[in-house]
Amino acid sequence: MDIKFLKGVGEKRAEAFEKIGITKIEDFLSFIPRDYIERIEIKDVFKYIGKNVLVAGEVIDVRLPRKSNQPLTVHLKDNTGATEIPIFGASEFRNKQFRLKDKFIFWGKVSDKFYYGNNRLEYRDHLKFDPYDKYFSDFLKFKFIPLYELSGVLKKTFVKPLLLSKILFNAFRELLGQNANLTTESLPYDILKENNLISRKDAILRINFPHSLEQVEIARQRLAFEEIFYLEIIMALRKSSLHNSVKGIKFEKDFHAIIEEVKKVLSFELTNAQKKVINEIYKDMNSERVMNRLLQGDVGSGKTIVALIAIMIAVDNGYQTAFMCPTEILAEQHYKTVSDFAAKINEGRDKENQIKVSILVGGQKKKLREEILQDIRLGKTHIAIGTHALFQDKVEFNDLGFVVIDEQHKFGVMQRARLKQKGENPDTLVMTATPIPRTLAMTYYGDLDVSIIDEMPKGRIPIITKIRYDDDKQKIFEFVKDKIAEGRQIYIIYPIIEESEKLDLKSAEENFKILKDRFFTGYKVDMIHGRMFWYEKEEVMQKFKDKEIDILVATTVIEVGIDIPNATVMIIEEAQRFGLSQLHQLRGRVGRGAEQSYCVLIARQENNYESEIFLKRLKIMEETIDGFKIAEADMEIRGPGEFFGIRQSGVLNFSSTDLNKDKDIVVKARNIAFKIIDEDPQLRKPEHSMIRKVFMENYEDAIYLMGIA
Repeated sequence: MDIKFLKGVGEKRAEAFEKIGITKIEDFLSFIPRDYIERIEIKDVFKYIGKNVLVAGEVIDVRLPRKSNQPLTVHLKDNTGATEIPIFGASEFRNKQFRLKDKFIFWGKVSDKFYYGNNRLEYRDHLKFDPYDKYFSDFLKFKFIPLYELSGVLKKTFVKPLLLSKILFNAFRELLGQNANLTTESLPYDILKENNLISRKDAILRINFPHSLEQVEIARQRLAFEEIFYLEIIMALRKSSLHNSVKGIKFEKDFHAIIEEVKKVLSFELTNAQKKVINEIYKDMNSERVMNRLLQGDVGSGKTIVALIAIMIAVDNGYQTAFMCPTEILAEQHYKTVSDFAAKINEGRDKENQIKVSILVGGQKKKLREEILQDIRLGKTHIAIGTHALFQDKVEFNDLGFVVIDEQHKFGVMQRARLKQKGENPDTLVMTATPIPRTLAMTYYGDLDVSIIDEMPKGRIPIITKIRYDDDKQKIFEFVKDKIAEGRQIYIIYPIIEESEKLDLKSAEENFKILKDRFFTGYKVDMIHGRMFWYEKEEVMQKFKDKEIDILVATTVIEVGIDIPNATVMIIEEAQRFGLSQLHQLRGRVGRGAEQSYCVLIARQENNYESEIFLKRLKIMEETIDGFKIAEADMEIRGPGEFFGIRQSGVLNFSSTDLNKDKDIVVKARNIAFKIIDEDPQLRKPEHSMIRKVFMENYEDAIYLMGIA
């Protein structure tokens, strides 16, 4: 059945669903509720103060507001009593919408304030009874009504949470009518039995149509096990393929001599944590085993110098290094850092042992690009820095022995693999400045060994973080002027969200003009964003670094890699639109110098469920600068896919797993998956045929890596 014929969908909404991967009614099986609303009778509202509930009833009165800032009030009645529901905005429209004797269901939060002895419902959403919908009465038989993730493209077609729940209910009823089996099993019977798991069909039905929250949890755990299990199968296959491949490179040159040479050009002492991970990396590089190691540390913990020492080991052993970055601006930052470092090293070396660094990014002139490609091909370039351009076909290395990938989560597994294919089993170091909770690291980086820099450089002053609101802007701007008077520089960040990129950029540019022309006349204000050419961004950042700019208005293009010690204030507009880990990354752009630094999170106060929840979570930014604690909270809020800022095909696209709660499931699924692959790396045994089939159908893009096709 085409989804456009489904009740509540139609042509326009079908197009919107298609954009999020829903093209046929069976695709709704992948929708998993993000929350549940308990349906109650009106007489029981007193028992649910502060909670979100669903009430159904008949409209018995509608009162228009006396003043523009007052709400329209709907009085709803069922056979147990009546309640008031105030609704702000569009009063004239609402007055026509809610007619007497019409029946509705309302989602709202039970207010702790009493009005004439009654509790009010703080309005969230509503849905009108449709007398022509044959499934509506069945929909209301369930005590717990599911809420699903509502994407931006659906919102544009006026799909709201309750309507989406109703659409999915209709979809499931149609599916059940067409196919009583609903879905095929995806886990072998032995695994189900040994781990006390219900069938996939039962799990899908229970999680979408629960009679109790206990049922929901049983179903969720079953689906979570499946998600984790197949991810761990990928990781086990990946690790198996690496361990069974030909030998890696053994970097044999004296490590201690390299360290002493590096120490001479450093202006600071390495921390104990840096020394520890350097030894871990060298141990891998000095063995014949192919190194695949994750280096993680908080913002400003000193990962780059660790990577540079590892690069030096590779270069001094006669091998080239590829250093891949997710953005051009970060590639340029690393190019400058590595070039400056190499120049200092070269001062103490003879002509034959000079280190050459090249950068490969978009926008370079053809002649320059050809020269760089030739130098890489002939081995004249020892360290090649660039974006995804590095793994393109035209790039040929003479002897690639070491690969560094910064902000690994910005790349897909396939991209990492294609870069590594440029050499013969090069060692790989992947880095992230996003602190990763242990359970998440076990799942996402299950094929990698992990090194953690858990110590900050000495003398670092903690950043003071405060949440403020739009009404506070005048005071904030006065604070900014005070700091500029002290000789400091300021970041003001505006969000650019993929779904609304054009509108967001336009808004950021308009706000830049307002700031420049109205609030900060006489000050040096400039702007940087992702749609500028790389040389334009470089020019702006250089001016900011040279203190020719007082206030830099920016998008998240400055999230990683930009280091301006004199910038001591970070103001982030519409902070509620960012993930906590992204806010932490942005905050890390200040606090790089000896002066006290500040981060001001300006949040919009909106009367909706999502905003309310996020503002509560946002307070953790005020309470801690520990990136790992923030990462835990962020993962809890947004899930692992969104935590990383990318949803990769088949990897971490979790819908049921809660890695904060499912640590035991992760360990159990991981152990089973690794045991299976250890015994049967090709998944050829009859008892593993189902696993092989599911894997081949759902993780096609990973198959060529594993050699199991």
